[in-house]
Amino acid sequence: MAERILIIGHSAVTCLGRDLDATWDGLIAGRSGIRRHASLGPERFLQDIGGIVEDFGPGSATEDAEISRLGSRSIHLGLAAARAAWADAGFPSAPFDPERVALIVGSAMGGLDLLDAETTRASTRKNLAVSPYLIPGLIINQIAGQIAQQLGLHGPSIAPANACASGGHAVAMGAMLLRAGEAEIAVCGAAESAFTPSIVNGFVTMKALYNRKGDDRGAADPSQASRPFSADRAGFVLSEGAGMLVLATETAVRQNNLRPLAELKGWAMNSDGYHMAMPEAKRVALCLKSALKHSGLPPEAIGYYNAHGTSTPVNDRLETGAIREVFGDHADRLPVSSIKGALGHGLGAASAIEAAVCVRSLREQAIPPTINYRPDPELSLDFVPDVGRDSPVHAAMSASFGFGGTNNALIFTRWTDA
Repeated sequence: MAERILIIGHSAVTCLGRDLDATWDGLIAGRSGIRRHASLGPERFLQDIGGIVEDFGPGSATEDAEISRLGSRSIHLGLAAARAAWADAGFPSAPFDPERVALIVGSAMGGLDLLDAETTRASTRKNLAVSPYLIPGLIINQIAGQIAQQLGLHGPSIAPANACASGGHAVAMGAMLLRAGEAEIAVCGAAESAFTPSIVNGFVTMKALYNRKGDDRGAADPSQASRPFSADRAGFVLSEGAGMLVLATETAVRQNNLRPLAELKGWAMNSDGYHMAMPEAKRVALCLKSALKHSGLPPEAIGYYNAHGTSTPVNDRLETGAIREVFGDHADRLPVSSIKGALGHGLGAASAIEAAVCVRSLREQAIPPTINYRPDPELSLDFVPDVGRDSPVHAAMSASFGFGGTNNALIFTRWTDA
């Protein structure tokens, strides 16, 4: 019998709070962390609305002194989330073998904020010199590298760069390493901070990012700019953050007297092979079906579907269709919500944050809402509008889809000792 993969730690850093408790409380209360930011001024940015973790990281009172020379916010965010998840799992007090702890921590963009800052500074100099910390701070695997250094971990290290599915892929890959016997504990997740002119303006010009208009409700109130599955959805809102899970084999949990929070029951990954940016409905549905098959659960066992739900017209329509195809009649009874209404879209970090929220949902027996919702007659599901809901949930599915046609689905169940 295959080893059960258990969740023993979870965390998130988001625009709603610097820890998962604050994020969860904000989500359940229906609050938004999306604001208008002076740092996104019109002289460089085509959009000034976003989900930024305020007073955090490089140059702030919360800067991590141990990595102060690595100015990429994604590294600071990832390290903060990893430390919190590691502590939530009971480490370093609980026994562990550092050679048997894997790190699978990804990002879609990595340290592009550092590249932008250094390029801007270099343009004012009389020579071509750049900071010697540019390259180390830029590369995507540096997030995992710094976590390994700071936590003293020496097992396998992988940095998946799978667009908006990076965090979900990290969790699935961590489980695969544990099942293969390459490690007994895995720190899995992703971190992202991509607020550079090129990224923001690129998303605006490709008409994916919310673009403020004078008569739009998000222009008057930025907290309403992100509105997944809503009839007037108008594109996603960019955000930053990090999410982490600590996985362990059931054997390691029992031998080391660790505390299980939930079980990772199933996972799936596939590729559309269809388009550079647009998802393909058939393959998205197949990914969800594959996760169910892997978990051994029937569709009607899922009590909460945490949607990719980006707030773009195409994605939300396609995902609604996939849910109906996969869940059949159960789709009418299945609570579906997207927390991107409250948090915005954290790109590679989004699926890791959503995975952590699913684990918390199972623990709390509650479902976070889809805020800013106005019914779309073409998208008829229970989107848990605006108000969090107490609900018995035994199994939760979280799905994510990324540019390049990369898809991921995770299924978590409440922990039982059976």
